[in-house]
Amino acid sequence: MHKTKILLLTAGYTLAFAYAGCKKADVPEADGSPAVEATVQAGTPSGYARKETYFKLPEHKGGEVDLSAYAGKPVMLMFFTEACPYCRKAAPFIERMHKEFAPKGLTTIGICLEDASSAAAGFARDFRLTFPVAYKGHDTARRYRAQGVPFIYLLSKDHSIRNFWAGYDEQFDAPIRKGIEELLK
Repeated sequence: MHKTKILLLTAGYTLAFAYAGCKKADVPEADGSPAVEATVQAGTPSGYARKETYFKLPEHKGGEVDLSAYAGKPVMLMFFTEACPYCRKAAPFIERMHKEFAPKGLTTIGICLEDASSAAAGFARDFRLTFPVAYKGHDTARRYRAQGVPFIYLLSKDHSIRNFWAGYDEQFDAPIRKGIEELLK
């Protein structure tokens, strides 16, 4: 990516998050279903436990990332764009959580909002990510009601949304870790 474009994108994201701020919120579940309203993607497997959180996206190395392949496992998702400074700040922490908690049953998935596989591949390469990284995630992020990037979600074993964090700051590290530990109990 051209340096000028990266600088402009970085400035835009910085201004957006300076205006909106970063906050953590719990997702209310009054009737047992997540507060996320979503349309079901065509091709959703019948009988899938949480159709509103289902996605199937291309993986930057080839193949697909299909959430239903992780049925019965808790999942951490991070929506990102390649040039977002907050996404780039969050990536090393997400990778550390993946390495620590994958052996205990946590699945981690990165979802790039951009349509080019090269954006997801570049991000994964820059941070030596060892978890699946999908791309073309804009519509999926919209269904999850992600408003900007990064958005980090913790999904329970039935893939309902348990927690999410808008943006990223080091102060989120302890609550994210605690959320992961609670999911794995």
